[in-house]
Amino acid sequence: MIESGHIHLSEDADKIAIDDLSRQVKGERGPVARLIRARRDQLRAEVEAERGFKRALSQSRREFVELVTMSAVTDNPELLLALDDEQLVDFILSSGLGLAVDDFIESTSRIRSSVETSLETVGIDLPSDVMPQLDLIQQQAANAVFDDVIVPDFKKSLRASLTAMTLDIPLEIIKSDLETQLQRSEGRQLTEIKTQISEYGRSLTAVAAEAADLNHYLYTGPRDGETRNFCKALINLVVDETQMSKLNNNQGRPVKIACGGYNCRHSWSPVTESFIEAADLKRATASDINDANTGAKKR
Repeated sequence: MIESGHIHLSEDADKIAIDDLSRQVKGERGPVARLIRARRDQLRAEVEAERGFKRALSQSRREFVELVTMSAVTDNPELLLALDDEQLVDFILSSGLGLAVDDFIESTSRIRSSVETSLETVGIDLPSDVMPQLDLIQQQAANAVFDDVIVPDFKKSLRASLTAMTLDIPLEIIKSDLETQLQRSEGRQLTEIKTQISEYGRSLTAVAAEAADLNHYLYTGPRDGETRNFCKALINLVVDETQMSKLNNNQGRPVKIACGGYNCRHSWSPVTESFIEAADLKRATASDINDANTGAKKR
């Protein structure tokens, strides 16, 4: 299953990626090994967040279906349809989705901690005045997942179910249709969640790099059967800001926070000049940038 488009990678693919990074750690020494190890641990945190959210989303879906069914018996569907937007969101969150929100925020905190460890590995200490910006990114990640993806799907399904109730459609049919609608949207939701979780970590890294006035990045991540050609051309190479501006993942997403695009498991690790020299890192050439862009056009 190639890591392209909106395909949702399997748990086996995640394990393969983590195992590959563990092999890379064993093949390196000193600061590079520590940096790859930190990236592996960050990927583990991201994978755990994705799996935890998948479980929370499934549980929320079941509880939501039960809540809507119970409301059909105890309340007037027409009254529920009359609820304004904010009241509908409150109704949805009360079904268990609110717990999923809390779980997501806790997961982003663990990812943030792993990102900070990666930065410490290359000698980057975050100044205190950048912390509010990192807090904002964390809040924006939660909003992007829930306000833009999850809640709209639940609201649409809820309104459809309530409307069906006013038409005297049998409750079992309404319940079945609601479950089906939510299940159909779950695959897309999980892809968006996976992407947001990955881009959240990269956004934190980008802000930290800017705060530290760094403009060189080491492209880190697995080199396995799931890896895009775009990423293969860049792994373990140092790219500067000018070179990065010339990269195109052919998915319409910014390379700095999306890397190879949807479901990409690679990251940019900001590095200092002294780290580049001490670790004897290889700098990307114009040919490497061209190979990445050419690879992005292949499936």
